[in-house]
Amino acid sequence: MSEAIGIVSPTRDLEIAKANLDEAGYCIISGVIPADLRGRLRARLVDQAAAETDASIDHRQDGNTQWIANVLNKGAAFLELLTCADESHEMVRHVLGDDYVLSCSNAPIAGPGNSRMAMHADQFWTPSLEGDRPTPRLGDIRFSNVAKSAEFEPGHSLFPACMVTLMWTVTDFTRANGATLFVPGSHRSGMQPQHDATFLDAVPAEAPAGSLILWEGRTWHATGINRTTDEFRLGVTQNFVAPMIRPLVNYPYSLRSEVAERLSEREKELLGFTTWTAYGNEGVPAQRMRYFKPASAQTGEMSPTSRD
Repeated sequence: MSEAIGIVSPTRDLEIAKANLDEAGYCIISGVIPADLRGRLRARLVDQAAAETDASIDHRQDGNTQWIANVLNKGAAFLELLTCADESHEMVRHVLGDDYVLSCSNAPIAGPGNSRMAMHADQFWTPSLEGDRPTPRLGDIRFSNVAKSAEFEPGHSLFPACMVTLMWTVTDFTRANGATLFVPGSHRSGMQPQHDATFLDAVPAEAPAGSLILWEGRTWHATGINRTTDEFRLGVTQNFVAPMIRPLVNYPYSLRSEVAERLSEREKELLGFTTWTAYGNEGVPAQRMRYFKPASAQTGEMSPTSRD
């Protein structure tokens, strides 16, 4: 890790957190999740993980990391987490500006004996704008055809940050139990990481339960190795994107009706139930409708009425 960047430690000072985010590509804010909410999140995650395993619908990655997908459908506590802390949205605005939408929210549970996740950047589809290698056309970009490197040199050009990821720590995140690993300063490299490289300069984001670890979309990171025998590292992620970016999860389509019916106005905005300028409209941009109409309410094929 570059000495110029320094150690990223948990803080309650948002100005320090913003400086860490700008310089290292990630930050840690402590004491963000209310204690009662954290207890409910933990209980819900433990129950949901066990139930999905019992039903043989559990999704596992890297040996023993269980992913609870689309958590907004799986308990009111996850929806509450979306707006429980003003600090989280101040930090998202620092990266994306005033307007943004939720791309996805999941819960990774890193169990004992898992493997390190492949090092990656969430914003993999924005390759370097410099160098001799031709840039793929945007619609052709895949993980497999972007240039990757085992190390980086800051200074190359990359698209601006289009996304930011939040990891809410439901349990302590430690070096031993697989805290998220980061390569500080990698967001400034204009490069993508080689997935299987060692990355000995990666550092764990150690944080007490109830914290928020936040990184921008170009930062290289991975789930760490849980070297304990009995600890499960529980967290909940929220990934926000600029409002013109296609989210990973289509919430107006995939959110269960009983959840959608109780959304607040702010939650509807965050989940993409409203339009942004002309984006997300129903086909008549000039109308600037705040809420789009479902397919059942759209105007279809018509014929003129008879006239006298």
